[in-house]
Amino acid sequence: MSWAMNAYAAKEDWKQQFAKVSDEYLDQVFLRYQPTQGTLAGYHQYDSQLEDYSRKSIDAEIAALKSFEKRIEAIRPDDAVADFVPRSDREIVLANIRSQLLTLETIRPWEKNADNYSSTCANGVFTLMERKFASPDERLRSLVARERQMPALLAAARVNLKNPPRVYTEIAIEQLPGIVSFFEHDVPAAFADTQDAALKAQFAQTNATVIAGLKSYLDWLKTDLLAKSNGDFRIGAETFSKKLQYDEMVDLPLDKLLEIGWADLRKNQAHFNEIAKELEPNKTPSAVLDELGENHPAPDHLLDAFRATFDGLVNFIRTHHIVTIPSDVRPIVEETPPFMRATTFASMDTPGPFEAHATEAYFNVTLPDPSMKP
Repeated sequence: MSWAMNAYAAKEDWKQQFAKVSDEYLDQVFLRYQPTQGTLAGYHQYDSQLEDYSRKSIDAEIAALKSFEKRIEAIRPDDAVADFVPRSDREIVLANIRSQLLTLETIRPWEKNADNYSSTCANGVFTLMERKFASPDERLRSLVARERQMPALLAAARVNLKNPPRVYTEIAIEQLPGIVSFFEHDVPAAFADTQDAALKAQFAQTNATVIAGLKSYLDWLKTDLLAKSNGDFRIGAETFSKKLQYDEMVDLPLDKLLEIGWADLRKNQAHFNEIAKELEPNKTPSAVLDELGENHPAPDHLLDAFRATFDGLVNFIRTHHIVTIPSDVRPIVEETPPFMRATTFASMDTPGPFEAHATEAYFNVTLPDPSMKP
């Protein structure tokens, strides 16, 4: 009986220690240095804060991450008494810490990726616009607070960015006109119902400052940084292996993963060739693939095509009694936000796990660039 009581006490003591330290990590590090993620998660105490990419802040985050890594490593569960779920949670938190350290110290996007800075500005505002988790006045107040921090963010970019990969700078240049337009038109339209006249005046001032800052940043990227962008975007096999281990908990050797990938590709190709031959026996599989590629909606009908696809999927699931769909609420299909268009075809944006008020979910679709050739 005594052994059982001691084992139970040890089990509860370990769980309580981990719960306390992991909560502190979430609040003091993870969301403190990524406040936009806090807004997305539904923790709205972070709504007035913005990411700080100054070297001082980056160094402070690295020190905090290393401190919490040691604290969580020191909490060692007894294999005989520890529950599976908190053991797994401990591994997830440690992996998250190590992934962030790898990003900041080795991959160093703050030193290589110009888009990080301009898109952080846009995303910080977009997260306050897209869901009505509070009144327009309250959300605009947070937005003004974030906009006031954006000039410093863009100034940090000019200090930090050193010999980035050319493609990274090109992506930032490609996205910035859409981001500027977003601040010029979409952001004011989203808060047209705001009642506080003084607040609206503050917003007009901070928004104009951000727009001017983004335009200046775009000019600097074109006339200065682009010519200095001769870096390598490749992170190397060792770093990539660590990313797979920390982000996906995949520890297979890269050559084994490549072998699995190639085998799966060949299997799919063989299956496609088989089906293509059944459907079009007089055509080559590549000709059938080209024919399939010609079957697509016009750009101005793409959003409607996605909506029709959703309706068709729901009707099929219900008609064939595959599974019960618990709600008739559908995702809102809309264009991809401007800070994601260069690198995203389509994406799902659901409410954060702790969002208590706003329940809108969005399916983002990137429309073809009208300047592109057919």
